[in-house]
Amino acid sequence: MQVLLVFLSVTFALSHGAKLPLGGTQNLNIQQRIYGGEIAHKGQFPYIVSLAIKRVDGMFTCGGSIIDNNWILTAAHCTHNAEWVQIFYGTTEEWKSQISNVVRPDNIIEHELYNDFTLLNDIALIRTPRVEYSELVNKVSLADRDNDYEGAWAVASGWGEIENNSKLQFVGLQIDRKSSNTIIRSTISYGKSCGGGDSGGPLVTRDDPKLIGVTSKGQPGVSTSFTRVSAYLDWIRSHTGLE
Repeated sequence: MQVLLVFLSVTFALSHGAKLPLGGTQNLNIQQRIYGGEIAHKGQFPYIVSLAIKRVDGMFTCGGSIIDNNWILTAAHCTHNAEWVQIFYGTTEEWKSQISNVVRPDNIIEHELYNDFTLLNDIALIRTPRVEYSELVNKVSLADRDNDYEGAWAVASGWGEIENNSKLQFVGLQIDRKSSNTIIRSTISYGKSCGGGDSGGPLVTRDDPKLIGVTSKGQPGVSTSFTRVSAYLDWIRSHTGLE
């Protein structure tokens, strides 16, 4: 299987001076956030989860997406070298929910060709205890294999800092015309940006929601990159059995 990493590069206006260095997690501050986004209400994005990740160098924040009752899709640079991951479901507050699970490394599947320096193949699966769906907790459909989503509107969501309280925020963007097989460029409104605390979180089409990207890396004020989900459908299905 030919493995591709597609960066959905999003041009941002500089906001709050946040910086997400290029390269692997040795140089990556995964605590950065969405800035200038709108506050989400409960149940607006039932597929997003908040991840508390314990590594030898401390605790970190990432996002993830529910793709089945037993599976979360996230970024490999989030789970890399994790000692454990706690998953919080159905919440708009970071690391707070009535439903949560803790998983160990044997339930984390990183892409076999993930590169921690270049972030190539920055995608991972987390196998979880079964979670039942509700108004606040639900899965998101995976991207269509042959759709480049050119011109589609999409939403990136994650946890931003507002008055020291981490609330779920979201920003809208439009997929630009296809410029290559590996790059999709999009722009968003002035003053809004994605950061590393949003790493692993979803990029989902606004109409007929489909998970088309996993937040990977970027530089607020310049660009953000997402792993293209459609390039990894075979990999996802080989590990999960999902159709």
